Amino acid sequence: MKGVADHGKHSGRVRGRGIGAVDHGYVEDSACEEALLLFREVQHKGLTGDKVTMVSLLLACTHLGALEVALIVVLAMCGQGNKALEYFYEMQIRGVKPDAITFVGVLVACSHAGLVDERISHFNLMSEKYGIRPSIEHYGCLVYILGRAGRIAKAEELIKNMPMALDHFVLGGLLGACRIHDNLEAAERAAQQLLELLPDNGGSYVILSNRYSSSRKWKKVKRIRELMAERNIKKPPGCILIEVDGVVHEFVKGDPSHPQSSEIYEMVDDMINR
Repeated sequence: MKGVADHGKHSGRVRGRGIGAVDHGYVEDSACEEALLLFREVQHKGLTGDKVTMVSLLLACTHLGALEVALIVVLAMCGQGNKALEYFYEMQIRGVKPDAITFVGVLVACSHAGLVDERISHFNLMSEKYGIRPSIEHYGCLVYILGRAGRIAKAEELIKNMPMALDHFVLGGLLGACRIHDNLEAAERAAQQLLELLPDNGGSYVILSNRYSSSRKWKKVKRIRELMAERNIKKPPGCILIEVDGVVHEFVKGDPSHPQSSEIYEMVDDMINR
C-alpha cells in the first residue's frame, strides 16, 4: 500500500474527477485501504460524498472485512442515527475496536436520533475505554447537540475547556443553537469570538448584526455596520445550491456565470409575469 504521504496529490484528483470517481478507481485497483484513507482525508476538509462514493466505500470495506466502519459513518451521514448506533453496539459486542472516524459517525448518529445523554457518554467512552483523544470534530459534534437541546451554558462550558484552539465550525454550531433558542447573550459572546477568529469574514458581522436586529438593538446594529465600513468588510453575497439529476448547481447573487444563466433568468421572468 502506498504511504499516507502520497495523499497530498489526491486533492487535485478529487477536484478534477469527484470524490466518488477517485474512490471507485482505488477500489477497482484493489487499493481499498487507500480508498478509505482518501475518504477520511476529504471528510476532514469538510467535503461530502455522493451515491457513487458510498457504494465504493461499502465495497472497499467488504474487501477489507471492515463493513461496520462504513456502515456507521454512511448511515449517520444519511440521517439513519438509530441504525448506525445498532451497528456500533454490534461492533463492541464482537470486539471490533472503533477509531476516531467511527466515533465521529457515532456522535453524528446521536445528533440525528436526538440522544443527548448518550452522545456525552460516547464522547467520554472514546478516551476512557479506547484511549482516543477527542479532536475538534468530536468537540464540534458535542457542542452542536448540546446547543440544539437547549443546553447552551453546557455547550459554552465545553468550548471554554477545549484543549485545542477554537475553529469557526464549533462557534457556528453554537450560534445556530442560540438562534433557535433565542439566546441573545450567548449569541453575542459566540459572535464576538467569531469576529476575533475571522476578523475579515463578512459573514461573522452579518450574523451578529442579524441577532441585534431581531432584538431591536438598533444602536448595536449601526455600530456593526460602521465597523464593516471602517474595515472595508463586504457582506457576502447570498447563494443557493440545487441538486438536479445528481449534479449540484450553485447560484450566487449577481453572478451570471452559470452556463444556462440566460435560460434560467428567462424562466424566472416568465414565472414573475404569470
